[in-house]
Amino acid sequence: MPTYVTELPLRSDLDEAHAQLTHRWAATGTWWSGAERLAIVAEVRTALDSPRLAPWDAPSQIEGMISTGHILPDPAIDAIWRLTNHPGTITAEWHAAIIGGGLHPEAYVELVAVVAQANAVDRFADALDLSRISLPDPSPTEPPKHGAVPTAITSHWVPTAEIKGPNVLKALSAVPFENESLSLLSSAQYVRLGDLLSDLSSDQNSLSRMQVEVIAARTSKLNECFY
Repeated sequence: MPTYVTELPLRSDLDEAHAQLTHRWAATGTWWSGAERLAIVAEVRTALDSPRLAPWDAPSQIEGMISTGHILPDPAIDAIWRLTNHPGTITAEWHAAIIGGGLHPEAYVELVAVVAQANAVDRFADALDLSRISLPDPSPTEPPKHGAVPTAITSHWVPTAEIKGPNVLKALSAVPFENESLSLLSSAQYVRLGDLLSDLSSDQNSLSRMQVEVIAARTSKLNECFY
C-alpha cells in the first residue's frame, strides 16, 4: 500500500524510501531511544508549523514554547528548532554551547541526522500538499549510548570515523546507522552516494545528472548551505 495518498505520478522507490525512514526513526538508535527519536521528528514538525523564531531565540527560554513533560532535553529541542528553521546560521560557538548544555557529541550527530531526514520528508509532503507521513510505534529497547566505531574530531566540529570519501559521508560517520539512512534517502531523492563522484553522465529518474546538480546547487543556495 502506498505511503502517500495522491493522484500525482509519485515514484514507487521514493514512496518506499520515505516509508522505510519512518521505521528507522522509530528504531532504537545508538544514543536515542525509539520514543526519543520519534519525539525529535515531532519537534521538527512543531518547529515547521510554529511562528518562525529569530535564529538567536531558543524555544527552551520562551515561556509556553515547550510542552511540559517533554522527553527531550532542552538543548536538543533548541538544536532541532535552529537546524530546522535556520541551518545556515549555525556556528562553531553555537555548537559548543549545545554540547556544553549536556548533549554528548555523538548524540548530537544522531540528532542532526534525524532532523535532516525529517525535514526532507516532511517538506516534500508539504510542497506537494500531501499529508505528512504517519509515524509507527517506537521500539521499546534502550540505546547502548556508546560509540559504535572509533572516532576523533579532525576536519569537523563533530567526531567522525576514519573513512574515505567526501565530507558529506564523513559528517555522520560516528553513527553508521544514520549514514545508512542518508544513503537510503539520497538514492531516492538525489543520487546514490556511491555515484557522487563516479557517475556524472547517466540519467537519474528522467533527469540528467547535470539537471540534478543544477537543482541541487540552487536548493543549497536557497538554504544557505556553506558546504
